[in-house]
Amino acid sequence: MSTNSKSSDSIELENLLENDGDFSIPTHELREVEYNGELIKLYPLDYQKEPIVRWQIATSLLLFAVFGMNDECNGVLLPALTEHYNVTKVQVANLFIVQFCGYGTASLLTERIHRKVGARGAIIAAASMCVLCYGTLMLRPPWFAMYVMCFLPLGLAIGILDSVCNVLFGNLEIHKNEWMGVLHGIYGAAAMITPPVVTYFVKAGKWSFFFLLPLLCALGGLALVPFAFRDETANKYNYVCSTNREEGDDSHPGFWDLLRRPAILMYALYMFIYLGSEVSTGAWIFTYLLEVKKGNVVAMSYVTAAFWLGLTTGRLVLGFVTKRCFKNEYRASSFYGNMCFLFYTAFMVVAYFNGSSTLYFILLAFIIFLGGVFIGPLFPNASVVALQVLPKNLHISGVGIAVAVGGCGSAILPYAVGVITKYIGFVWFPFLCWFMVGTVSIVWFCYPKLIKGHSEYL
Repeated sequence: MSTNSKSSDSIELENLLENDGDFSIPTHELREVEYNGELIKLYPLDYQKEPIVRWQIATSLLLFAVFGMNDECNGVLLPALTEHYNVTKVQVANLFIVQFCGYGTASLLTERIHRKVGARGAIIAAASMCVLCYGTLMLRPPWFAMYVMCFLPLGLAIGILDSVCNVLFGNLEIHKNEWMGVLHGIYGAAAMITPPVVTYFVKAGKWSFFFLLPLLCALGGLALVPFAFRDETANKYNYVCSTNREEGDDSHPGFWDLLRRPAILMYALYMFIYLGSEVSTGAWIFTYLLEVKKGNVVAMSYVTAAFWLGLTTGRLVLGFVTKRCFKNEYRASSFYGNMCFLFYTAFMVVAYFNGSSTLYFILLAFIIFLGGVFIGPLFPNASVVALQVLPKNLHISGVGIAVAVGGCGSAILPYAVGVITKYIGFVWFPFLCWFMVGTVSIVWFCYPKLIKGHSEYL
C-alpha cells in the first residue's frame, strides 16, 4: 500500500471515528483499516449486533469477581492471619499499603502497556499475575512477608483490569448504565459472599483454600481473553488514540499533563476517597462488630455481608433507575450520595448505643444494607460521567489513572483506619466511615464548578 493511500485511510477513519468510543464506530458496522502493516478491525460496541462484544462482557464480568473477593478477603481473614503468622492487626494492615503500591504502579503503566500490547495483552498480563499470586496464597506461604508481597502484583493486575473494564462498559452503545451496574454488581456480589465463605474455611482450619475461588475465576478469564479480545491490539489502540484526540493534544499525554486536566484530577480525587470509604467499611466492619459489639463470629459475618448485599443491590437495581428518573448520571449520583450520607449518619448514631439483642443487630444490618445500596452506584456513575467529559484518546489513560489512584485510596484509607483505630479505639470506626462518605459528597458537589463546557452532563 502506498503512503498516499494510507493517508486516505487515516483521513477516512478519522472522520468515521470522531464522535464515537474507543473501540466503536458510528456507522454501526464492522470496518477494517490497515495501520502500521496490520489490518485493524473496528466495530460498534453493540452487544446485540456484535457477538465479540458479548464475549468481552462475559470475560470482564468473570475477572471483576476476582476484584470483589480480593478487596474483602483480608479484612475477614484478619483473625486467622494474626493467629497463624503471629502478627498484629497493624502488620496485617500493611497488606493495604503493598496493594497501594501495585495500584500506583498501574496508574503509571496502564496506558504504556496498551501502547505496547493493546487491551488484549494488558488483560492477559493482569490475569496471569492473578493466577500466579492466588496459586501461591492458596498454598499458604510459610512466611507472612511472602503472603504480603503477593498483593503487590495483585494491586497492579486489578488496577489494569479496573481501567480496561470500566472503559469498555462505559463506551457500550446501548444500556451502558445497566451493564455498568451489572459489572460493579458482580464486584459487590463477590465481596458479599466472601465473609461467610472465608468464615467457613477458617472454622474448617483451611483458611488458605478460600483463594481457590479467585484463582478459578482468574483462570477462566485468562482462557477467554485471547478469543474475546483478539482484535484489541496495540496498533488498534494507537490508531484510535491518534484519530480521536482534541486539537492541539498529544495522542498519548504524559502523567502530569493528564492530572492537570480538571476532569481527570477531580475523577481521581473522587475515586480515591470513594473507594477508600467503601473498602474501609467492608474490610473493617467485621473486626468492629467482633471487638466493639462482641458479636458472634458467624452472625457478624452475615451482618458484614449485608453491606456487600446492599452495594450489589444498589448497583444492579439503581443502574436501571438512573436514566429513567434523572436528567443525567451526575444528578443521579448527587442524590445517591446524599442518601448514602444519611444512612451512614444513621449507622453512626445507632452504633453509639450499646446493644446485644438480635433485634439490635438486625437493625444495624438493615442500616448497613441501605448504606451499601446508595454507595453502590457511585463508582459506575462516576466512570460514565468521566467518559462523557473526556476526549476519546484520554479514555484509557484518564480512567486508568483515576481508577488506579482510586485503588490507592482503597489501600491507604483502610490502612489509615487500621492505624487510627489502634490508638483511639475501634469504637470510632463508624465516625471515620461517616467522615469519608461526607467528603465524597463534597468532591462530587464541586464537579460543575471546576469542569467547564459540559453542562449537558453535569
